Amino acid sequence: MNYKPILEKALSSNDSPNLILYGNSKIDKYSIINEYLQKIDNSHPTQLNKHDIVWYSNHTYKIFNMNNIKKSKINPFFTIIDEILKCKNYYIKHNRIILLNNFDNISHLIQNKFRVIFEKYQMNTLFILITCRLNSIIKPVLSRFLCIRVNDLQRIEKRQISRPFLTDLSYDKKSKIYDKIYTLSDINMIENYSKNKKGILMNHKTIYQIIYDSLYNITEINSSSLKTIKDLSYKIEKYNLKYFHKELLLLIIDDYTLSTNNLVNICKCISDCEYNYHKSFNKILSNENLFLSILNETIRNK
Repeated sequence: MNYKPILEKALSSNDSPNLILYGNSKIDKYSIINEYLQKIDNSHPTQLNKHDIVWYSNHTYKIFNMNNIKKSKINPFFTIIDEILKCKNYYIKHNRIILLNNFDNISHLIQNKFRVIFEKYQMNTLFILITCRLNSIIKPVLSRFLCIRVNDLQRIEKRQISRPFLTDLSYDKKSKIYDKIYTLSDINMIENYSKNKKGILMNHKTIYQIIYDSLYNITEINSSSLKTIKDLSYKIEKYNLKYFHKELLLLIIDDYTLSTNNLVNICKCISDCEYNYHKSFNKILSNENLFLSILNETIRNK
């Protein structure tokens, strides 16, 4: 089902329901909703910082990245939310909007606190949650939102995005680019791959493959390799690669140089690290632990 008519109707309504946007992590749901928000208020949001919490704000909407709200910042965060909700907005006639991006794996205690806020301020505030894990949201919260699944672009839509950048290529070369963009869901990534067409044709690799190759080339643990590990760990969070564990496992399974014993150990390691990753407040440290655990198996096998 096409989500766009539903989303447009919901946001244009005078009595718009609270919204949850969910779907595959490869789909940039934030950019999608941001386009709609700019139609409502195209003034550039200002970056604000209070209690070491950063968010973006204009007269209409406030945007928070829940990935940046650590456990130690929960109380100051709710203080900021409370201040926003209680402040009278004289600049707009419609409801203010609070967007909570990356609303994934939020503790039930915090969600219940949000539930009270959602109920109390539903008459003058539109809340929008973005998540890749709808089942991590408790039912009392889900029942107060319209849940919209953001589905992937169709292949013809991806080709239409890519085609303007490929006019000078032969059919065979265009086909290679199309094969690549069919695996992508983010519009910006499709455009970037298409713009850098020559680089793609020479080096047909995803960000996952690039990270994996960098990891695979490490033959010993030293200061240089530790720096590489830190850089790779940061890259995962920079590019918001939520399902990196699954993609990494698929690449490792295709690596026929590993012994069965090494492969079994790595599978268990990735499974444990993924579980701990979703519970961890320090994602980068969790990624470093993942890489070191994998290297412990791969270096031993070389």
